[in-house]
Amino acid sequence: MMKKLSSKPSSIIKNFIAMESIMEKFIPLYLGFENNVRMIGIYGMGGLGKTTLARVVYDEFRSHFEGSSFIANVREYSKKHGLPQLQQQLLADILENRNIYVRNVYDGVDLIKERLHCKKILLVIDDVDHLDQLTNLAGEQDWFGLGSWIIITTRDEHVLKLHGVLNRYNPNGLNNDDALKLFCLKAFKNEQPEKGYMQLSQAVVKYASGLPLALITLGSFLFGRTIVEW
Repeated sequence: MMKKLSSKPSSIIKNFIAMESIMEKFIPLYLGFENNVRMIGIYGMGGLGKTTLARVVYDEFRSHFEGSSFIANVREYSKKHGLPQLQQQLLADILENRNIYVRNVYDGVDLIKERLHCKKILLVIDDVDHLDQLTNLAGEQDWFGLGSWIIITTRDEHVLKLHGVLNRYNPNGLNNDDALKLFCLKAFKNEQPEKGYMQLSQAVVKYASGLPLALITLGSFLFGRTIVEW
């Protein structure tokens, strides 16, 4: 695992603007903890790329674990369908068994502890906004086997603190060069602005304040439009 972490970034990472440098900051939080269960929170305002970072880590390293699960949109999904379905998804993904049925949250907690406590897993719990979501999906480190990684994304750092997540990472917005590149890829399908659009592009990048989601949204909206429309 450590050799993998220190190797050159794969094409997965290179497909994301500035992701290589972000990964270099994030991954060292895991180094030296192969014999423990590691929980790390990624927190910050919407649009920072928290889920994207978690997805890249997940896709890059999932093959090094005995099982893996990416539980997306926990905040929204749990309101509509409840936590037992998320517990069921977690178990089904990691055990590769779609016949698992979770009757209630208490049943789900017991099943997770019973079936996963000896498995080295990679688990992403995405977009958490309440403590009970964490306590019922990844309540304690000893629910999982040694060497497991539990990655949690949230807008609310306080939820991480309440759950005892000591390692917390707050991604910074993109720097000006990377922000311009991301915006141009959406607005021009190129890494540089077209002739006559440089000043306008720089104004948009400044307005977006380095937020990847804002850059993607604005770039997509302005694609193919004239200078007058801009």
